[in-house]
Amino acid sequence: MRKEEFDKIARQQPFQPFEVRLVDGRIFRFKSSEQFIVTRSAIITVDEEADGLLINLGLIATIRVGNGRAVKA
Repeated sequence: MRKEEFDKIARQQPFQPFEVRLVDGRIFRFKSSEQFIVTRSAIITVDEEADGLLINLGLIATIRVGNGRAVKA
């Protein structure tokens, strides 16, 4: 997924919670825009144990927005 495509979803106003599913099946849920930072090629976030995570945008398979709408990468 390109940064511009991710930004379109992540910057919706008002913010819509969404989940990111990676090609390996892992899922990351974002309930607020304060949970992540987006660079040109990755999402930077922390998990429940406060460990830093770097999610490569190229590994995103789908994004499901709070309304249930799935967006394919």
